[in-house]
Amino acid sequence: MNLLIPLSWLRDYLKTDVTAKTIREQLSLCGPSVEREEKRGEDTIFDIEVTTNRPDAFSIYGIAREANAILDWQKAKTILVPPSGIHETITPQTKQLLNLEIKIDTKLCPRFTAVVLDNIKIAPSPALLKNRLEACGIRSINNIVDISNYAMLELGNPMHMFDYDKIHEAKMTLRESRKGESLHTLDGINRKLPEGTIVIEDADRLIDLCGIMGGENSAVSSRTKRIIVFVQAYDPVKIRKTTQTLAFRTDAASRFEKGIDLDSIPEALSRAVNLCKKYAGAKVASELIDIYPNKQKNISIELSDSKLSNYLGIDLKLTDAARILKSLGFSVKTGNQELVATPPHWRAADVIDEEDLIEEIARIYGYHNLPSELPVGQIPQEDETDLSRVIKLKTALKYLGLTETMAYSIIPADWLKLTEIKPQDSVELANPLSSDWQFMRPSLLVSLADVIAKNQNMRTNIKIFEIAKTYSKNGNELPIQELKIGIVLQNSNFEQIKGIVENLFEVLARPLVVIARSEAARQSSLLEPSLSAIVNSHNKEVGTIGILNHKVAQYFGIDGQTAVAELNLSTVYQLPATSNSYHPIPKFPPIIEDVSAIFAKETPVAEIIKTVSEAGKPLVKNIEILDIYVDPKIGKDKKSVTLRLYYQKTDGTPTEEDVKPIRESVLSALEKSLSAQIRK
Repeated sequence: MNLLIPLSWLRDYLKTDVTAKTIREQLSLCGPSVEREEKRGEDTIFDIEVTTNRPDAFSIYGIAREANAILDWQKAKTILVPPSGIHETITPQTKQLLNLEIKIDTKLCPRFTAVVLDNIKIAPSPALLKNRLEACGIRSINNIVDISNYAMLELGNPMHMFDYDKIHEAKMTLRESRKGESLHTLDGINRKLPEGTIVIEDADRLIDLCGIMGGENSAVSSRTKRIIVFVQAYDPVKIRKTTQTLAFRTDAASRFEKGIDLDSIPEALSRAVNLCKKYAGAKVASELIDIYPNKQKNISIELSDSKLSNYLGIDLKLTDAARILKSLGFSVKTGNQELVATPPHWRAADVIDEEDLIEEIARIYGYHNLPSELPVGQIPQEDETDLSRVIKLKTALKYLGLTETMAYSIIPADWLKLTEIKPQDSVELANPLSSDWQFMRPSLLVSLADVIAKNQNMRTNIKIFEIAKTYSKNGNELPIQELKIGIVLQNSNFEQIKGIVENLFEVLARPLVVIARSEAARQSSLLEPSLSAIVNSHNKEVGTIGILNHKVAQYFGIDGQTAVAELNLSTVYQLPATSNSYHPIPKFPPIIEDVSAIFAKETPVAEIIKTVSEAGKPLVKNIEILDIYVDPKIGKDKKSVTLRLYYQKTDGTPTEEDVKPIRESVLSALEKSLSAQIRK
């Protein structure tokens, strides 16, 4: 979260003579980072980034606390002065008290404080408030609205101010919204509320979208004479869910969803009342309402001298560590070898153990002042990650001539129909921005087909791939996300896509079997039934390859034949990889000879090679297919296959005596196992 902070406002609470440059540099080194600095007239505006774990610093005074502690350690002369009125007791100032009935669900709102103010005079804000708000990016409206924004920026506590006379029967009930309820908010929009949203209603209607924006029906106007000022905290998870569901975020919501310090709430209310008295002539017209059933408990944290030194790498005295913690608001007791610290109420949520104490000490001491030493010892050996494997695959595909694409993970309903996956079996967005952004894609191929269609006018042989996750429904649980690779080759054929996949499995170091079966087409409507195959590895199905279905090609307007493949990398990476072994290059030349035989036409070439390889051990080192010939002259439903065999030894050139028995074994195996007819 970023805050715009005028230096003049910061100096109201940080009384020091150090320059703006010093404040900026020291804050950035030891606390929230000052990202930019802008000169506006005589003032300087800091743009400060505050991390989400530090809601105590989401305010001018919170930054002043940080800067005071940092400068104090640097031995600069500095004093922290709290805003006026935060410790004042709120007591009625009118004889006739106004009634206000409050009912809350403490699970939704752990603390709620409120008071009614009378004698309000609505007017433009004084120049000080107006200029400071505008410097922080907030438009000035009137003195009452501006006070609520001013106090929020100053102390970090969002607050609301309602017109008391608009609250029916002076009743306010805080509850969860019911199905079908809506509220017209201050920005003029009627918002349909998701069930379970925190709301406030008066006697008969909703008046506030809690933690986000008030209702138009309870807003302060130029006719307002009496107001309700209330400061509270809400369940952060509820606020976050509501902002996400409504796609609506405000400064107040950004603070509420990160957690509010409960003990600071009365201080913020007192400050707001003080400002209303000063700038609007207000008088307290009710008793203070403070609903706080479950009070925060202070915890004490022990920190040993040895652990502090071990973590920091230096011998820092416990007295110096205690001084740092005290400057940050901690209560500290020191002993000979340990200290006991109690976090201030504004740090109770994020300082909970001794490591947190060490972090506070280290950052104020200055990380830049700690010794820089490389760690010693054995470097941990980590297993190869999916990311490193994917990078290796991308590199291989690049050298195979393919180009990587990155398409959107969300597809329209028409693309889902092409996959023939039912909408109820798919992952549908709850609030799609349009019909083009409706479903999480179950396949990469539709996205890649769209890329081909949009680019085919520029090139005629586009070869692309994408590695990304696909999504499938998993009941009421989170969707199943599987890492897949999709490959699309324009104006290509089955043999080319098969060759790419074979190269891919060499990089994956897994065995590959491509099985041409009709089941492949039934599994994916994106493939042509007669030109598709299943990819197996270790007897497990890992994907499909084939030719893009003509209906899909026609839908996208793709010209020519397109070859595609989609492999499930999540499954592949779970399979055992084959280990590579080193084989030296043979020193002696091989004996090469060709063998021709006639086989049944349906005999797979892979089966022929496997038979020769088994029978040719140990001399046959390589087998090549030279020719496959089909002609009625050699017989009906027959084919002639010519093989080239390489006989090779490591200790010399094979002789005829070496080769003869191996040759006879090969020919015999072909005749017996595959009913081959050897051609002489």
